[in-house]
Amino acid sequence: MIADGLGRAVAFILAPGQAHELPHAIPLLDRLPGVPKWVVADRGYASHAFREHIWTLGARPAIPPKRNEAPVACPDWIYNNRN
Repeated sequence: MIADGLGRAVAFILAPGQAHELPHAIPLLDRLPGVPKWVVADRGYASHAFREHIWTLGARPAIPPKRNEAPVACPDWIYNNRN
């Protein structure tokens, strides 16, 4: 699901039960009417390719790295207020 800044659902895709949601993230971003300032997601969406796609859209990713990844820029003030 992708939500706006007020937490209202904008679009969603149902993934098969045991499938990861990351492959559906890019099509969800393509459904947005405009370019968001930030794309905030949890560690499950930590992927270099996904972050690069967000940058090419003109948005900034706020996705913390996985524990076994090198540090990446993820502003705490954005990520901590994601809910």
